[in-house]
Amino acid sequence: MKKSWINIFLLLLFSAGMQAQEIKDRLYQAGFENIRVKQGKDSLKIFFEHREFRSPYHSIRYAQLLPGEEADQNLIWIPLYHNTPIGRFTADSYEFSGLSKEDRLFYRKHNSFQEDYRFHFRIHPDFSARFGYYSDPFQIKFNLILDSRIYLAPGLSLQTGIAFPVQNNLDAQDTKPRLAPSMLHYFAQPVNSHFVAVSLGSFYYDRYGFDLQYRYNNLSSPWSFGLETGLTGFYWMTAGSIYSEDINTLHAIADVEYRLPIENLNLKLSAGRFLFEDVGARVDLIRQFGTVDLGLHVSATDAGVTGGFQFAFSLWPGTIVRTKKLELRTTEEFRWEYSYNNEEPVARRYRLGVPRLDDMLRQYNEGFVQSLDGSR
Repeated sequence: MKKSWINIFLLLLFSAGMQAQEIKDRLYQAGFENIRVKQGKDSLKIFFEHREFRSPYHSIRYAQLLPGEEADQNLIWIPLYHNTPIGRFTADSYEFSGLSKEDRLFYRKHNSFQEDYRFHFRIHPDFSARFGYYSDPFQIKFNLILDSRIYLAPGLSLQTGIAFPVQNNLDAQDTKPRLAPSMLHYFAQPVNSHFVAVSLGSFYYDRYGFDLQYRYNNLSSPWSFGLETGLTGFYWMTAGSIYSEDINTLHAIADVEYRLPIENLNLKLSAGRFLFEDVGARVDLIRQFGTVDLGLHVSATDAGVTGGFQFAFSLWPGTIVRTKKLELRTTEEFRWEYSYNNEEPVARRYRLGVPRLDDMLRQYNEGFVQSLDGSR
């Protein structure tokens, strides 16, 4: 009798292992990466990352449309961002919950952070513009960037690439290829709902230095709070030389964001010392339309008053070439912002090579994910 129970246990263990491998193979072929499958007593937990999608809903929904025998099981999806688990979403109602101690231990034990990633090349534009200048009313600067990200340790990555200038009548920078903004980036969630990001390197808007972000965001709550600060300097790169100034500009901005009862509308208030050391506040109203964000903002600091708009979306066509170890794709997020005040640098911020924490975590909010599925 004892031998029979042992055989049954081994058979069940073997079957679970076969199912886990089948799920991993199927998802990996569909573009998913860093897949881990944990069979529980009453649920099947799937850890995954898909760098082509901005929202976890689209990656989860895509996975659930793939044929598989696990569809009838109690599925728990655990999306990863930069090799770090974010939280747990149920497959039926997309309800969010934080990571359990067992989830963290399981992923830490089975994390191999390099071997399950394809080598991604990402294409995205870098666009700056000034409209309405009397001698040249349409001034634009357009670069096409090809970059990549290499994971060095859990949560730690190196991003670098090449910028190919296409058009520039905005400033005096030449139109020869040069190094794109490059940085070391670390992302972590040390405790549920507490997120940290640290960046060191060169950023957009001709800045280089150090950037630190912290955000408290319980993704099942409409409220979130954040703090970002950085110590940076100005740099100017051409094809043959680099000019840089001392790292001596400190900015510090705190914000609070609330998800309004109106469908997918977020109100954000930021205040502090901005990039050009002007002190004041900014209000953003951001509407999420699936894979597209549209926003309006107004700012008032001791440098002046301004207003404008922003938008963010995934660039078409997404994946261009995908093999077992390599993928060429367009960016999962192209973000652009414009302010009408072209004379005074009011409430300016520089962009990193990755979305800031508030913009990234907004896509994981339970209310937004559920609304995409029509659960509310």
